[in-house]
Amino acid sequence: MSVKTWNLIKSSRSFYIRTYRSLETMVLISVFISLGLGIGIFYAYSIRTEPDYYSTYGETPPVPLVAMDEPNYSSHSLLADDNNQDSNVRAIPQ
Repeated sequence: MSVKTWNLIKSSRSFYIRTYRSLETMVLISVFISLGLGIGIFYAYSIRTEPDYYSTYGETPPVPLVAMDEPNYSSHSLLADDNNQDSNVRAIPQ
């Protein structure tokens, strides 16, 4: 084998080595980014607060509601009656 052929083989192999190492680096960076985003999503999901529920229909200020684990099976209502519903005159909300 001549020196020229040997140098050509070495340069061809070094091309494959450089390509493999650069792809390996890109894959490792992608894995770390994916892990970081996954941990961030899990953290954001785990620190969520309990949602607040409100009852309103536009004419009165919102009434805070309490979340229940099961439906209301009792015969009495959970909210007090609204006296404004008896009149036919409705105020335009501003």
